[in-house]
Amino acid sequence: MTTRFSGAIVYVPDAVATAVFYERAFGIERKFVSDGSDYCEMQGDLPLGFVREDFAQKNLPEFARNRPRAPAAGFEIALVSDDVDAAYKHAVAAGAAPVLEPQNKPWGQRVSYVRDLNGVLVEICSPWSTP
Repeated sequence: MTTRFSGAIVYVPDAVATAVFYERAFGIERKFVSDGSDYCEMQGDLPLGFVREDFAQKNLPEFARNRPRAPAAGFEIALVSDDVDAAYKHAVAAGAAPVLEPQNKPWGQRVSYVRDLNGVLVEICSPWSTP
């Protein structure tokens, strides 16, 4: 049996509003919007999808909801940029909540964090290489 990672889906109050925010704040374009706007998928190396909470609740009656004033969930969306400082400033100017300003890490990467309109933690970082 072979299993592989193929993307991520985040449950949000409004999938289209979230996709519009990601376009404005991070420059990621929408790839697909379902009939009824229950699901939006963004362009990228791996799919990042947003599903409306009320639609997701049909399959999963209970899950923690992402909210701006609640503690961030135990995951992040990682976005790679060739100019972390500019991408961070652009995201904050577009309405992302600042969490950590860009800083250099000992492993050679530049890293920053913001939270999106739903409170989801988003890392904006420079490319990294694996050993």
